[in-house]
Amino acid sequence: YLTPGANGDIGNVDASALGPEAYQMLMNEVMKYNGWPYAWGGGSPSTSFDCSGLMQYAFRQLGYDLPRTAAEQHSHSIPVADPQPGDLIFFKGTNPSRPAGSITHVGIYVDEQRMYDANNSGIGYSNWSQGYWKQHFAGFGRVVK
Repeated sequence: YLTPGANGDIGNVDASALGPEAYQMLMNEVMKYNGWPYAWGGGSPSTSFDCSGLMQYAFRQLGYDLPRTAAEQHSHSIPVADPQPGDLIFFKGTNPSRPAGSITHVGIYVDEQRMYDANNSGIGYSNWSQGYWKQHFAGFGRVVK
């Protein structure tokens, strides 16, 4: 099942709480947009994506009904302390127009260092375990049908 992506592999497929096939499908879907520009409010291939729009769109392809915003997706997911590939990873305080403690960013947890997300640098892998993202880390969530 392990298929290398444009910037390396997609993590341990067999460890995903979604199941190996569903996680592979999820990553195949989001990687179609690797390198695309970030689009605030974007939620489809015709507009490109923002963070939560990419999550909502990709998980919908697998039959999951995720709400639209990062904060709503955080509330909709089950908090987990030991994340697995395909879980969501949340961040707070990344949007200065929102309260500092509110959930403002979401990505797909890949491994101890990487997530797949849409941010101002575009769509692709980001290192969540250091620097800017580590400073804004808020927790992990598991998506359920």
